[in-house]
Amino acid sequence: MLAAWRRTSVKASVPERMGHMLSEAAVSITITSFTDMISFWIGIISPFPSVRIFCTYSGFAVCFTYLWHVTFFAGCMAVSGYREHRNLHAIFGFKVSPVSVAIKAVIINNNGM
Repeated sequence: MLAAWRRTSVKASVPERMGHMLSEAAVSITITSFTDMISFWIGIISPFPSVRIFCTYSGFAVCFTYLWHVTFFAGCMAVSGYREHRNLHAIFGFKVSPVSVAIKAVIINNNGM
């Protein structure tokens, strides 16, 4: 999801970026998660109790992780997108210079030395 987010245009609005990110990343996450869940849940019919327990646990863990990615993590990405759109620091939340201005300042300072 992060890689898909970074491939979106910084100038686009946050809902547009979220749409592009989810249209690209959610498809692969969904396919992978569902095939993993089906594989583990088929393992529940195994005659071995240890395999049955492992497959039950793993199938529900994959299900929970999938739901977490498409709900909570996507929401966190939206909040971070609005933070990024307003040029706020990732940890402290104060306003920072845009990347283009910061790069120009570094170039000017390095040329002066």
